[in-house]
Amino acid sequence: MTATGLAAWALPSSILLPLGLSLAAFLGALSPKRQVALGLPAMLMCLVLSLPATLGGEALGIALGNWPPPLGIAWHLDLPTLSMLGMTAVVAGAASLALLLDPSTSSDRHLWPLWWMMWGGLNALLLSQDLFNLYVTLELVTLAGVGLVARSPHDRFGEAALRYLMASLLASLLYLLGTALIYGQTGRLDLGLLVDALGDDATMRLAAALLTLGLLIKAAVVPLHTWLPAAHSKAQAPVSAMLSAVVVAATLFVLWRLWLAPLAQLHSAQLDWLVLIGIAALGWGGVQAALQTRLKLLIAWSTLCHSGYALLLLGLEADMNWPTPNAAHDPAFPGGLLLLLAHGLAKGALFLAAGTIVVAHGHDRLSRLAGDVGRLPLAWLAMALAGLSLLGIPPTGGFVGKWWLLQGALAQGHYLIAAVVLLGTFFTAACLWRLFDLGLRPEPRRAAVIASRPTHSDTTRRLAWLALGLAALAWGLGPVMTLTTWHGLMLDATGLAFLLPALCIWPLVLWATYTWRATFPAAHRLLAILAAAAVIHLCTLLAADLLTFYTGAALLSLLGWAMVQHDGHRASRLAGLGYLAILLVAEVAMLAGLALIANATGDLSFAGLTRHELPPLALGCLAFGLAIKAGVIGVHAWLPLAHPVAPPMASAILSGLMIKLGLLGALHLLPLSDATVAWGPGMVMVGLVAAVYAALRGIVHDHAKVVLAWSSVSQMGLLTALLGLVLYSGSPATAMTALLLLAATHSLAKASLFLGAGMANRVHGREHRWVLLGMLLPALALAGVPPTGGVLVKTTMENALAEAEGAGWLLSLSSIATGLLMLRLLWLLWRSPPSRQTLHLPGSLLLGWATLAALPVLVAWGWQWYAPLVAAPLAILRSGLLEPSLALGLAVVAVVLKPRLPQPGRARLAWRQALERRGERGFRRLAWMLKRSESRLQPWPAFGIALGFVSLGMGVAALIPG
Repeated sequence: MTATGLAAWALPSSILLPLGLSLAAFLGALSPKRQVALGLPAMLMCLVLSLPATLGGEALGIALGNWPPPLGIAWHLDLPTLSMLGMTAVVAGAASLALLLDPSTSSDRHLWPLWWMMWGGLNALLLSQDLFNLYVTLELVTLAGVGLVARSPHDRFGEAALRYLMASLLASLLYLLGTALIYGQTGRLDLGLLVDALGDDATMRLAAALLTLGLLIKAAVVPLHTWLPAAHSKAQAPVSAMLSAVVVAATLFVLWRLWLAPLAQLHSAQLDWLVLIGIAALGWGGVQAALQTRLKLLIAWSTLCHSGYALLLLGLEADMNWPTPNAAHDPAFPGGLLLLLAHGLAKGALFLAAGTIVVAHGHDRLSRLAGDVGRLPLAWLAMALAGLSLLGIPPTGGFVGKWWLLQGALAQGHYLIAAVVLLGTFFTAACLWRLFDLGLRPEPRRAAVIASRPTHSDTTRRLAWLALGLAALAWGLGPVMTLTTWHGLMLDATGLAFLLPALCIWPLVLWATYTWRATFPAAHRLLAILAAAAVIHLCTLLAADLLTFYTGAALLSLLGWAMVQHDGHRASRLAGLGYLAILLVAEVAMLAGLALIANATGDLSFAGLTRHELPPLALGCLAFGLAIKAGVIGVHAWLPLAHPVAPPMASAILSGLMIKLGLLGALHLLPLSDATVAWGPGMVMVGLVAAVYAALRGIVHDHAKVVLAWSSVSQMGLLTALLGLVLYSGSPATAMTALLLLAATHSLAKASLFLGAGMANRVHGREHRWVLLGMLLPALALAGVPPTGGVLVKTTMENALAEAEGAGWLLSLSSIATGLLMLRLLWLLWRSPPSRQTLHLPGSLLLGWATLAALPVLVAWGWQWYAPLVAAPLAILRSGLLEPSLALGLAVVAVVLKPRLPQPGRARLAWRQALERRGERGFRRLAWMLKRSESRLQPWPAFGIALGFVSLGMGVAALIPG
């Protein structure tokens, strides 16, 4: 459709306006402030005027001078192009304001002509529909970019700019040669006309290879990337934001336009070769990003990593059209485009935040940024939000883009691409963890040095707000794109059993954290983390669809890591690293299962899933991820790792509430498929064995919180066994009742026990004894000691096992082991030396905790009163004394024989420490080898070899039918 009306003026204005401002800046006719004041609103107005005509899926065209192709040049605007223009305008606008904030750049009369030239060139590049016009605009963008890098004071001798220029000139020659070959064969340059004119022969495949090589160099795709890290890291932060967020993205967008339209006529394996290059870019870029010692270099390498996703799209069957409403469509291209847009916004935010840090401290060396989160919280918050979007954490734009791309790959049967999309998460997580591990680490001496520096507070604050705005937009893309798929919130009887304990636990934990804020390190940060977790946890419990549930579970995993690592000490950091690594595996597994279910059913609401038979592979992936979150035996390693270092308030939440999300998710999904019936007997046996094993493992430990962690693993074993009974039992009502009752009792008991363990060694005298007495109540309930409600829970479990003819003796054994575990806990707390920290226990807080501790004793009796669990409750009070009596007798024997019992764990601890030292040395050597390998790619001969390798691959792939 030919552009008419205001849209016909908006298209050329979006190019001519920045070029006119470039000329005005060169002549000194306008000051930089007036340039920005005129340019930003005008550019946004051009986009707004073009929006109505493209929302319906129509493409606008304008022939320059009213000379249509093939004689003239046409500009083309559709919704994907408009979205790229919008991202360019937002990032460039924020970067322009950042340039004004810096006195050195706002007064640089040679910078602003180049700046506006690059913006105009980018707009022309995105609108161009002609191969030669694309070449001209690419050159315009390149020359402006090289000039902007050269203007940086960090590139004093112009080495980075010269390297950028030489690589781009080589890329231009290759692209121009490919254009000449196509024009010589077809007599056409317009992309629309080339779709019909292009033939599948050797010349066209050679031309395609040349065009692709040129664009790969300009986009700095591995292994043709060696010019980018230096150029992007040495340029000023706003320039780096434009180069990394927009210039690279625009070049990859052009590559899509060529291969998804005219070059799609070539039936060769060249696209498969590009997919392999994309996989290499994801891996190499992610590894190198994690090894960098400077902040801006880390962000630049992250760009190289994420460019791999753009090449993965070329391995899928896609077109360059944005889907229209109510029409069936493949999600691959929308996913790739949204990923590109979210990456651009997030990368712009990261570079502007990095610029804030450079302005504040005068450097970007990571080793000297330890503990800087407290100094520049806004800048680090912007980096956190942008980094989470890059990581693909829901509900960010990065997640939705990755989600759609994954769905497209699975729908087309490209399982290798789907696996790479999932595994790419780990590379991004590695560099982000390294960055925030440093920022959260306490460094008192370094902090004093940092505090003595001038920070230009007004400038840094404004830069940080600009970065935060871009990061918020990267987050906002996701909810906007998925708003129509949200099914709201719901509450059923199953969810109520998880919600009521949460409503009892959250207020007390938040109250305790606020009261003890002067005792625990970084308590204000912990309070903010817990408050956010409370809101997200309650929304997750009420989720009406699987995507909302996954979103909440993923965010809670990150907040759980923040709880574990919140004080930044070495033990907390190591435990947090283990926790994060294990939980990331769970997130990736759940995302894979989620995508498989979405492709199979098209409906992710829990109500809708009941009408479909879910794929066994999807259920397996989801079950694996949920098992990790629940701390099921075999994938439970994060529980004993995290609890010893986490503050007691965090442990109460992690063990009392968060691990139950895995159980709730399983209850929503597993009973919906006939395939899971066969899992039931195995789950029952594994769960009962795990209950006994974990309790026995906990008994030999001498750290109270580790004992409680193993108790959680043991109780999750019992819940796993009950879930298995629900799946295969002929009458699952009894098993479901026992499961919900045990889940509620365990949540309340474990929260009160962890809070009590935190108080016990921080109070003295009478308060110490009162705390231990209060802890006795939930401990007795977990052990099933009459007359606590635990005996009713135990009896209900025995009845459920008896109905299914299960191994009831294992349940009795686990009850004895749990009793021993609780006695061990109380013994350790009684004998533990007092801590140097002293807690203030207001009477109201102590009363609240005592009420929470009493609830596990009373919950089952309340259930018995409302809906009878057993017919003769007085009879079970007598029969229920057997296992607790045996546990008490074994404990007495253990106390008597303890001096003659072996002390396990010392040899294992020495072996583990030696293994850690060897692993650390091995990691350092591997990191040195990887960095050295990258340094060997820097010389120009190595670049030539890399170019030859990629060219050879393209040539061989051109000979292989696609």
